[in-house]
Amino acid sequence: MPSVVPQKGEHQNIARAAGVMIALAAARDGGLRLTDVAEATGLGSATVHRLLAGMLRHGFVDQHGNRYFLGLRLIGWAAAATGRYGLAPYADASLERLCLDTGDTVYFSLLSGRDSVCVDRREGRYPIKTLTLAVGDRRPLGVGAGSLALLAFLPEAAYAEIVAEDRERRLKFGVDDDWLTEAAARARTCGYALNDGWLIPGMSGVAVPVRRADGEAVAALSVAAVTPRLTGERLAEVVEMMKREAAEIERLADGVLETPFARRGAHR
Repeated sequence: MPSVVPQKGEHQNIARAAGVMIALAAARDGGLRLTDVAEATGLGSATVHRLLAGMLRHGFVDQHGNRYFLGLRLIGWAAAATGRYGLAPYADASLERLCLDTGDTVYFSLLSGRDSVCVDRREGRYPIKTLTLAVGDRRPLGVGAGSLALLAFLPEAAYAEIVAEDRERRLKFGVDDDWLTEAAARARTCGYALNDGWLIPGMSGVAVPVRRADGEAVAALSVAAVTPRLTGERLAEVVEMMKREAAEIERLADGVLETPFARRGAHR
């Protein structure tokens, strides 16, 4: 059974509340009963009841019948967090062009500590959808094309630290060190990261980093499609489109990218 364990120096109630919110976020529109939350977090039912009652009072959680959901108050916080260094608006036109030009699903992800967070998604006209990420989804760096592009273009010391310390998190998604080392090296050489169906068979993704002037990635553009649509000449064409759009975002957001808020240490 999962359990919520505070990190050194972290208040126990903060860790527990975070665990509850993570469980509710994973449940999405289905919500969770109190007993479900207890099972997901490893906390006792009485503890979960107290936490949910407090979170309800502050708008962090909504209740419908016997099920709990993330509260609407979080929408405003999410919007504030997404725009904390202003990148999302600069990507809007690029996402729209990529969606129209490829016909596939396009994602924009930001670096958040040791995770990649999807902050925008556009669905293309191609009838077979590859909705592998929802807005708000987090993935450990190295899991999926977008998060691999972010990891591969971090400074060497940061890359090595994450690879060494987040091994167990990645293994839950089937990503081992040997594969990651090879895939990251290939991404640096080619300038793009490719998931050719290893995460979800039959579904592939390709991503390019959005980088600061020093080369460090702070965001990633991704395109996901059924695997036959991301091979050979078409893959090369899609990658070139993505690189052009990443360069356009970098040009438009140049001043924002160089602020302290766009640096990895500012959003650990």
